[in-house]
Amino acid sequence: MPSAYPEVERVLLHPSATRAVIGDITPAALHASLSGLAQRQRVTADNIANINTPGFLAGRVDFESSLKGALRSGETPEINGGTVARSLEPTNTNGNNVNLDAETLIATETGLRYQLALNALDGKYNSLRTALRTA
Repeated sequence: MPSAYPEVERVLLHPSATRAVIGDITPAALHASLSGLAQRQRVTADNIANINTPGFLAGRVDFESSLKGALRSGETPEINGGTVARSLEPTNTNGNNVNLDAETLIATETGLRYQLALNALDGKYNSLRTALRTA
C-alpha cells in the first residue's frame, strides 16, 4: 500500500545518509527521530480512523527510549520506527478507548516535532554543504 506521506519515505529510506559524518551522529539521531515520529503519526491516524470500532484499543509509539539509550551509550541510533503498544487508558462501553481530543493533540505535537527535526536535519546538511564548498 502506498504511503500517505511520500515525503516521509523519501527522507527516511536512505540508510547511507544516516552514517556518521566525521564522528557526528546528529544526522543519524535526527533520521531515527523522523522515523519514530512518522510511525507515531501513522498509528495516531489509525487510532482516529478506528474511533467507532468496538473493542479497538488505541496504539502508542515509543521510540524516544531506545533513541536516548543509544545516544547515552555513544552508539549510532538505529532507525526502527519505535515500538507500538496498545494504550491502557480506560475504555468506553463498547471497549474502544480512542479519545479524539488526545489523538488530535498527539497528531499536532508530532507534526510540530517532525517539522523541527526536519528543519534541524536540513540545517545540518546545509552546513555540511557550505563546508564542502569552501574547502
